Amino acid sequence: MLVILASCLLPLLVIAILASVQSAQQNRNKRQAEAEARLEVAAQRIDSALSRIGLTIGAATAAVEFSPPESKVCEATLRRLSGTQTAGRYALYGQNSEVRCATPGFVPPNIPQSLERSGAVTELLSTGEALRFTLFGAGGRVEGVGELPIAALRRLALPPDSPKDFTLDMVQGGRSISLTDGFRGGPLIETVSLSKPLTPDGLELRLVAGAVPISANEFVMILLPVLMWVGAAAIGWVIVSRLLLRPLVRMQKVVSAYQPGDRQFYLPLIRTPAQEIRDLGDAFEQLTRTVARHEADLEDAVERQRKLVREVHHRVKNNLQVVASLLNIHSRGSPDEGVAAAYASIQRRVDALAVVHRNHYAELEENRGVALKPLISELSSNLRGTAPSSAANMAIALNVAPVHVTQDVAVSVAFLITEIVEYGMFCGARSVMISLSNSGDGTALLSIMSDSLKPEAACADTLTERFERIITGLSRQLRSTMHKDVETGCYSLAITIV
Repeated sequence: MLVILASCLLPLLVIAILASVQSAQQNRNKRQAEAEARLEVAAQRIDSALSRIGLTIGAATAAVEFSPPESKVCEATLRRLSGTQTAGRYALYGQNSEVRCATPGFVPPNIPQSLERSGAVTELLSTGEALRFTLFGAGGRVEGVGELPIAALRRLALPPDSPKDFTLDMVQGGRSISLTDGFRGGPLIETVSLSKPLTPDGLELRLVAGAVPISANEFVMILLPVLMWVGAAAIGWVIVSRLLLRPLVRMQKVVSAYQPGDRQFYLPLIRTPAQEIRDLGDAFEQLTRTVARHEADLEDAVERQRKLVREVHHRVKNNLQVVASLLNIHSRGSPDEGVAAAYASIQRRVDALAVVHRNHYAELEENRGVALKPLISELSSNLRGTAPSSAANMAIALNVAPVHVTQDVAVSVAFLITEIVEYGMFCGARSVMISLSNSGDGTALLSIMSDSLKPEAACADTLTERFERIITGLSRQLRSTMHKDVETGCYSLAITIV
């Protein structure tokens, strides 16, 4: 199908390229000739006007120089110059290059006599408002000065009723005067640029024009390949739409409607001579069957894994409870109070680990970490239940915000609370206050206040030394610094939350 479309469009491509190249060449040649003719006419008109002005001033020089001021010869020459198409501002000079007369309002420049100059010297004013020319006679004597404004230059360069679809500038060095600015370029317009010298001192005309407007023949030559291309594109579209796009759209709808987990996938009946499309549909149908089988296998594997994990957690929790129960039995059955206290101390830590494991198991399905509020509440209840008779009246108050932490952090927090509460039991503390507040920056502040943490608490030195060593180790596990306020008996540190 691609070969057929390429074969149909190849002649159109060749025709369009040949027509475009030929039309562009003709346009350029024609516009080049027109631009050269316009530039030549403008240059001749300006050169002729400057020559006439020079002849008029040169012819009147002798009469102006030797006539008395009351003869009005100088003023008559000015009127003759101003009454022509070259109306401007003029000044005529007499002996010693002195101004004899000038156009009203015109202040001629002070030009010294120069032996190196002769003939006419032109200059574009820096203001860009006029063209100044100075006529030097024999011996470098100044005979006259004139300035032609932009309006006079335009009348000279542009004949009346002539088209102004080009740009014409008078340029000298870095100065320029725009005589007309009728050319508007564009992405499809070819530009023709020409220049023509006017005087030996660098004055020149520059013209910029575009290609001639399109003719009827050129329009037909361009339109015909377009029509042929449209016809070929329409035929190609019908072929592609009926034989390729429609079957693909039907297949795309069925494929888009397919969702992961669907066990059945049926392709619509596709009638197309393109065997590749039918093969693609069959391949996708086979793929969906394979994916469905794999998904079923994965679901079974995930379910088995979930049951296994729940069973492991359940057995670990039961084992910890069995260990705690055995420790409790040994503690109560021991005749030695020291041994019983040791059993009870171990039981509290096993209980703390069991509480963490039980709370982590409860949050396992949500995958949000371990909730500290129920964990600390359950841990406090267990600590009250295992307290010795000497600490039976010790109160444990809670002010815990609902935050979640990882299992590692939860274990360290549980052991930290257990150590401080147990230390309070052995040191005669009346109460323990446990606070947990969310700091809002990914951390929470855990604070524990107790009478046993003040300097006046009655605790054995060995017990205090062991307690401080354990507290320091737990704070390192939490990757935090323990802040101790012995005046109020408050220990606090920041923990990471999720």
